[in-house]
Amino acid sequence: RWAHVFDANSLIALARASAGYDLTDQTARIRARTLYVLSRTDKLFPPSLMPDVMAALKAAGVSAEYFEIDSEYGHQASGSDALKWAPTLRRFLDALPT
Repeated sequence: RWAHVFDANSLIALARASAGYDLTDQTARIRARTLYVLSRTDKLFPPSLMPDVMAALKAAGVSAEYFEIDSEYGHQASGSDALKWAPTLRRFLDALPT
């Protein structure tokens, strides 16, 4: 389905841009509360990244939460299985200061 609506050249441009994209040294600049969401089956951003990312966020003083979507849709899980993490997102948003 995705291949029918996404230009393959865009994928090449995104891959090239993300290959050298590393914001690790910018973590301390994050001021917003953060909800870090990954899918159990995501090959681009696997859950094995979570411990290091969460440790870096915590070390930088970022208020962050993690949620893992139990989905077979990999990188597309946040949209395809939105109902599986919607309650977590709602709780996170409801807890933000107004």
